[in-house]
Amino acid sequence: MVGIGMVVWPAVALAVDESASQRAEWLEKEYRYVVIEQDVRDVLTEFGRNLSLPMDISSEVEGRVRGDIPSGSAGEFLDRVAAANGLVWYFDGSVIHVATRGEITQRTFDLRGIDSTRLMKSLDRRVGEPLSAQLVDDGSALQVVGPPAWIDSVARRVDRLRQPAASGYAGVTVFRGSVVTNTQATE
Repeated sequence: MVGIGMVVWPAVALAVDESASQRAEWLEKEYRYVVIEQDVRDVLTEFGRNLSLPMDISSEVEGRVRGDIPSGSAGEFLDRVAAANGLVWYFDGSVIHVATRGEITQRTFDLRGIDSTRLMKSLDRRVGEPLSAQLVDDGSALQVVGPPAWIDSVARRVDRLRQPAASGYAGVTVFRGSVVTNTQATE
C-alpha cells in the first residue's frame, strides 16, 4: 500500500498545484469595494471574506488605503491595492498569500533527476504578481523569484518530483502457523 502511494503522490500533488489557475475564477468576478480610509490589512481581510477565500497576510504588511479604488474585477482590485501599498500576492488554489515587496526572495533549485518539462508546465499555471520561474544552467537548475509562499510552493513541487518512485514488487512474507517464510523477488 505504501508503494502505491509513493508512485501516485507526485502526480496527485502536481494535479492539485496545477489546478490553481483553474480555480482562480474569482479574479474575473465583478468587485466593488468603497474605501474611505482603512488599514490595508483590513481591506485585504474583507476582500477575502467577500470572495469566500482565506487570506494569508504577512505580518510585514502595513499601511492605509484611501479613496475609492476603481476596478471592474476582483483581480484588478487586488492588483491596485497591492501596487499602491508595495505588496505582492500569490494564489495557491486555496489561499491568497500577500507579502511586501521587501519580502520577495530568489532561490535556485537543483533539477538533476527531475522532469523539468513537467515542472515548468505546472509553474506556468501560476497565479500571482510578480512570480518568476526560469530554467538556468542548460536546464539543470531552476531559478525562482517571488514572495515566500511562492518559493515554498515551488520547493514542495521540486521535492515531490524528486521523491523516488516505488521500485515495484520486492517480496512476499508467507505465514503458515508458527513458520514465517520471506521470499525476495528477483528481476
